[in-house]
Amino acid sequence: MTRRALLRAAGGLSFLALIPAERGFALPGGDPAQPLFTALPYLQPGPHNDTSLIIAWQTDHKPASFTVVVAGISERLVPKRTERISGELGDDELRFNYAVSVPALAAGKRFRYQVFMDERRIAEGWFTTQKPPGVKTRFVAFGDNSFGDISDRMIAYQAFKALPDFVLNTGDNVYEDGTDDEYARHFFPVYNSEIAGPRIGAPLLRSVPFYTVLANHDVHGKDDKKHPVADFVAHPDSLAYFTNMYLPENGLTGTFAPPLAGPSEPIAHFKACAGSRFPRMSTYSFDYGDGHFLCLDSNIYVDPNDAALQSYIERDLKSTNATWKFVVFHHPCFNVGADHYAEQHMRVLAPIFERCGVAIVWHGHEHNYQRTVPLRFVPRETKGASNVGSKARLVPGTFTLDTHFDGKTNTKPSGVIYITTGAGGKHLYDSEWGQKAQTHPEDGNLDYIARFIADRHSLTVIEMDRTALEIKQVDQWGAVVDRCRMTSS
Repeated sequence: MTRRALLRAAGGLSFLALIPAERGFALPGGDPAQPLFTALPYLQPGPHNDTSLIIAWQTDHKPASFTVVVAGISERLVPKRTERISGELGDDELRFNYAVSVPALAAGKRFRYQVFMDERRIAEGWFTTQKPPGVKTRFVAFGDNSFGDISDRMIAYQAFKALPDFVLNTGDNVYEDGTDDEYARHFFPVYNSEIAGPRIGAPLLRSVPFYTVLANHDVHGKDDKKHPVADFVAHPDSLAYFTNMYLPENGLTGTFAPPLAGPSEPIAHFKACAGSRFPRMSTYSFDYGDGHFLCLDSNIYVDPNDAALQSYIERDLKSTNATWKFVVFHHPCFNVGADHYAEQHMRVLAPIFERCGVAIVWHGHEHNYQRTVPLRFVPRETKGASNVGSKARLVPGTFTLDTHFDGKTNTKPSGVIYITTGAGGKHLYDSEWGQKAQTHPEDGNLDYIARFIADRHSLTVIEMDRTALEIKQVDQWGAVVDRCRMTSS
């Protein structure tokens, strides 16, 4: 497939009247009164779990008049503009975030959009609306990605080549501190690059929505007790997850929010820009094709023994009749890696996942790939999961493993499969193990990992319909390093 054919198949050939500048993109001519674009137009699913979506972009602090034209909508759409502090301490500045709400359109259809500034068309692209049940869907999953290295770009390029309907990120979109500045430097240039290539990245974001979850590098500061907190003293542009992403807002409210610390001014700017997204996007769910996805915050300030959280999880999973139920959060329940093995607090939720018929739980955090056998787990002791703020949160229990499932001839699993796909770009963990998983005495040295790959970066490609899931793990060079098939009956 030629590059032009690939671009067309993956969402259409985008048009941009903008040219690269020192710190973003600008209109030709060098007019200093014109805004500099720090993030080119990109797609997000928006607050509603339907076929509506958001088209967003960002500029420096020079106001301009924008409108958006979408095929099938008669009137021009006017974006909402908010203000955000961006940049490191001592070098922070104000920026504008723009977001256009595109109302619900016909499901599973392709539409063209155009962005105008002062009646001048500056960008255009194509998107496909959320697919309904009964329509085959392809998505990609990866996490622990944007760091500014070549591996980020290689995984972005492989994701683009897979022609996904959407991207599912398992957390840690950017490193190290989840700041607005890091999104501008490491995220948007890679996943919304103007052309596609293994050393460049790909224009994924302008044609497909990007779902993600909160992770430890989104809330990377520490308070006096060394507990995680969004530190607006060190980083006035903290918690950029809530100002760069526009995700469904059907999650929990109240005390289920990342803790904040710092002076009132940057926190006020953050809250004004995030609006209702903070803290609603900490937990949310969405439907796509024949799948239902529940996305959770698993950071170590979260207590999964909390009755309200467990009630919400069970209520959400039982409210859907989707063929496939998925749960997504950053910290793995069952992994054998050396770095984060002891962070087991989310294991206490395993019985709920089993009762509610969850097929796969997706994780990141460990910078490698791990796929468990289908398993059932009964916690023997849950108090360790409530050790909030600590990384030592062991949850011992009893395992039941489905060793008959092989993902080839025996494709009906008995239990939940847990997949850690955290090799999306950041340096690898346990690379010296290669493709041989270790065991841990705390789990009775039980070998519950069916496939382990730590010697290369990779992403997961999933094809889903009502009868089957086809799962492939693709490495940074495009080789398939794992395959698994699951059937619903």
